[in-house]
Amino acid sequence: MTKFCKLRVIRAALAAAILVGFSGAGAAQSIDFGLTSDLESGDAGLIAEYHAVPFFQRGAFSFGWGVAGRIDADGDAWVGVGVVGDLDITNGIFAEVSFMPGIYNPDETILGGNLQFRSLIGLGARISDSADLILSVDHISNGDTNPFNPGMNSASLRVRTRF
Repeated sequence: MTKFCKLRVIRAALAAAILVGFSGAGAAQSIDFGLTSDLESGDAGLIAEYHAVPFFQRGAFSFGWGVAGRIDADGDAWVGVGVVGDLDITNGIFAEVSFMPGIYNPDETILGGNLQFRSLIGLGARISDSADLILSVDHISNGDTNPFNPGMNSASLRVRTRF
């Protein structure tokens, strides 16, 4: 699969999730765009996420559906769908967690199969009424569904727009 085709797959997945998300009401949806870097190899890449209207909210804690995609400089791409959660900590500071099973298409970095699970934890700050800045770390792994499971750890800096 060419890099152009991978970008088209990521854009299509994000567009579909946004359309599904518009069926909800109430709490905000969001789109994130940012830069990511593999912590072992240093390969840089792009990341995009869509978080739908939360389906569960209690106090400062909320959970909802999300979709994410990433592609790095050496052509590796991943697209996943799963759950995302936010916890408002204090005065515009929040924590983010997510778990998303997804499809991985390797170009140079072999992770032991196409089924890969991403777990993420991040810390964010509200920078305006509709925007956040988030620093996160994530781990992508096949969860031992394949005997070869090196995993990949990444750090990301994203800007979130809420609407």
